[in-house]
Amino acid sequence: CVRKCPYCDFNSHAVPLRGIPEDAYLTALLDDLDLAARGCEGRPLVSMFFGGGTPSLFSATSIGRVIDRATRQLGADADFEVTLEANPGTVERGRFAAYRDAGVTRVSLGAQSFDDRHLAALGRIHAREETLAAVDELRAAGLDNFNLDLMYALPAQAVDEALADLEQALALEPAHLSHYQLALEPGTAFERRPPPLPDEDAAWQMQVACQSRLADAGFRHYEVSAYARPARECRHNLNYWRFGDYVGIGAGAHGKVTDVATGTVTRTTRVRQPGRYLAAAQPLERVAETR
Repeated sequence: CVRKCPYCDFNSHAVPLRGIPEDAYLTALLDDLDLAARGCEGRPLVSMFFGGGTPSLFSATSIGRVIDRATRQLGADADFEVTLEANPGTVERGRFAAYRDAGVTRVSLGAQSFDDRHLAALGRIHAREETLAAVDELRAAGLDNFNLDLMYALPAQAVDEALADLEQALALEPAHLSHYQLALEPGTAFERRPPPLPDEDAAWQMQVACQSRLADAGFRHYEVSAYARPARECRHNLNYWRFGDYVGIGAGAHGKVTDVATGTVTRTTRVRQPGRYLAAAQPLERVAETR
């Protein structure tokens, strides 16, 4: 990421844009994919998800190479869905069109709020106008299947402010909304120095009011914090939710694959620290745990 958000407990790291080892990481990722694909032959891909930090900091060429290698290794369903996470503060003009051409079919945009005061409190590097510009870029690229991440129970947020955020998100007509409560996760800056959060009653009022508004707007609540228009549920989310199999590659990635013949489930975890992941001399050294 360009900057680590104080609430984030993902395996993400602040790296100057010029310091991202894109070529080296891509090489490691493709080797990792070759290893992970073993034993999955004949099981075509339903979805791919390029998840955070900020995968859109990588070029469309690199994203396309991962998609191409995966589909050549395993094949893909006719309605194969490829999601790319992106942050509004890092969107460059024309970039989404390049990602579309590389094979991305869906984008998840980390809006979080439409109130610049709350965005600043969350440590975000973007403002409201940059989210609006990013959505314009998505539409110009023909990517109307997009998700907006939206948080509630933000520092010093009132119920009407949470609803106002939701109204602005709905006005952009996304296909999908991820609507979730800010939590003080272990090991984060917010856990060490908690901001003034709304109390439990206020947070509950926000949740209930926003869920009602989403239902009125035609969004189905199909997973813990996921809401979608009809037939626009995220295929990757659904696979997790239904206890499906998934191959996880990259630093800190988790995977779960079932042996079709025996029913045995194998879970894997990749080395979490990106430097160690990159330094591995061969693909097996990137696997931290198999069980």
